[in-house]
Amino acid sequence: MPDQARARFRATVHYDGTAFRGWQIQAEGRTVQQVVEAALERLLDVPTRIDAAGRTDAGVHAAGQEIAFHAPARWAAPELRRGLNALVADDVWIEQVTPAADDFHPRFDATGRRYEYLVGTSEDARSPLRRTRIWALAHEVDEEALRSVTRLIPGERSFGAFARAGQPERGTRCRVEEATWWRNSLDDLVFRIVADRFLHRMVRYLVATLVEVGTGRREPGELRSLLAEEETVRAPSPAPACGLYLTGVRYADGWNRPGGVPGVPGRSEDDPGSGRSEPQTLRDR
Repeated sequence: MPDQARARFRATVHYDGTAFRGWQIQAEGRTVQQVVEAALERLLDVPTRIDAAGRTDAGVHAAGQEIAFHAPARWAAPELRRGLNALVADDVWIEQVTPAADDFHPRFDATGRRYEYLVGTSEDARSPLRRTRIWALAHEVDEEALRSVTRLIPGERSFGAFARAGQPERGTRCRVEEATWWRNSLDDLVFRIVADRFLHRMVRYLVATLVEVGTGRREPGELRSLLAEEETVRAPSPAPACGLYLTGVRYADGWNRPGGVPGVPGRSEDDPGSGRSEPQTLRDR
């Protein structure tokens, strides 16, 4: 747009990751970035690249992905939101669009990211109406054991044992601020984790390890060994992608949205991600 004044905008994006190969554009396969950029090109009549807060893998959902892009300054944020929602596919939704500083970057300006993971422990988790959105474990879990080992996770350390691939330029150290479990009214176990950054598949490896402890397939001490990166212990296969949600990104002015997964019980007045009071966690049960 060389002959037009441009402005920077930011947007909060939701998507059902079931039919996507992940966030980032790839040589083959449908991705969320591809769908949103195609909608922007149709709306603005010019190719438009977007920056995102982070990448999500194939099958992972989002209710709080933050993106940024430039558009002609004549566009107002509400018009951009309406136009994008009219053009994106049904499995993508733009929650909000707001003006942003010209140097705003959703990844590099972020101070924290929040993921939530849903584990269905009851038999109805196997319902075809639910199993594409949760880990349909359908198995009882020792919640006391789960609570005990989860307490080991917060802190700053290397999480290299819980990553499929590292980031050589940034290392494997992450600062985890919160790792919490609670039950929602559907009797699902909900895991929330907040950190400054996440490694590739880190949350899914952590959840799988915790659940293996909770179901008696792994000794509690093995999590401590994995956190210490002892080579004698290996992490399990990662938990299914369908249970994982990116639910928020934090910036200097706060979270881009409250915690919780839309349509799933638990996103209520007692949700800690909304800045209000603490939910019922395993610590309270």
